[in-house]
Amino acid sequence: MRFQQPDYLYLLLLLLTLLPFWFYRLTRTLRARRTARAPVRNLSSLSSKWADIGISVFTALALTALVLSLAQPQWVRQVVNPQLKKMDMVFLIDTSPSMHAEDIRPSRLERALEVIGSFCDRKPENDRIGLVAFTGGSVVLSYLTEDPNNIRYYLNYLREDHIQRLGTNIGRALTNGLTVLNKERELNPTAANNKRVFILVSDGEDHGDELRGATENVRTAGIKVHTIAIGSAQGAPIPVSGEQGPSRYVLDAKGNPVISYLDESTLRWLAQETGGSAYRAATGEELPQMLTRIVDTEREIEGFRQAVEYRDLHQEFLFAAFCLFLAALLMRGARV
Repeated sequence: MRFQQPDYLYLLLLLLTLLPFWFYRLTRTLRARRTARAPVRNLSSLSSKWADIGISVFTALALTALVLSLAQPQWVRQVVNPQLKKMDMVFLIDTSPSMHAEDIRPSRLERALEVIGSFCDRKPENDRIGLVAFTGGSVVLSYLTEDPNNIRYYLNYLREDHIQRLGTNIGRALTNGLTVLNKERELNPTAANNKRVFILVSDGEDHGDELRGATENVRTAGIKVHTIAIGSAQGAPIPVSGEQGPSRYVLDAKGNPVISYLDESTLRWLAQETGGSAYRAATGEELPQMLTRIVDTEREIEGFRQAVEYRDLHQEFLFAAFCLFLAALLMRGARV
């Protein structure tokens, strides 16, 4: 234990110097009361005697606790904190038309962007996020950054982008993900020591011809790809951007809405090939827990650091002083 204001402890010396006078006064009071009372009141005299002693003891203890509270005591303890390895996470987000399906509210893409934005706001300060969007092609929206506001800017851009681009080229997205990491490595060689992972969010199979080669490159780089398949089991029609009414959905040759069904097979294969995990978000409510689980699984401890923690105790001593004063008052009121 330590005291932040130790000068107040000198008041305890003042209390000690007052103890002889206090004891003398208590002795005289007890002697006077014993002399003044008739023998028939001996039992009551004994009760008053112990009440006077109790009042004196409680008052002295209350004043002592009050002085200790003024000195602002703190409980000191040594703790060992794990030092977490920095993480570089690249989100690969499918923005193809089927991601606008509304079987997950407000849509598959909207829900994914919302959860990723909240995740970036809560991430540890030193973790960095990159962002890659893909359809039939792919584009790097953000290189690695610690600033969640930068990521939110591009998430809002994707939310407001209503241009429909056909196709789903996961291989191109993986290649751009590697570009993000390699670019950072060129600028900062020590970044290679960080834990690096890809998190891919999509609802369907790959339509490109680059997936196997890109997967091999990712595996060679030692990067795990965690995949999240988003979409309900029953599927949903694909909205046409900007259209309203019954014809706002993509129609087949017979005029019926085209239903987008979730296809997990490619995503599971990709996760298995790279040592990652495959998840399925059937309602969208599972997404926050999935992202947390991915980070907890990949997080590594690179060392430990000793630290000193302080816990203020002045409120506890102040409460004790109040209780002791209250006990003394109650004894005074109940004294015979």
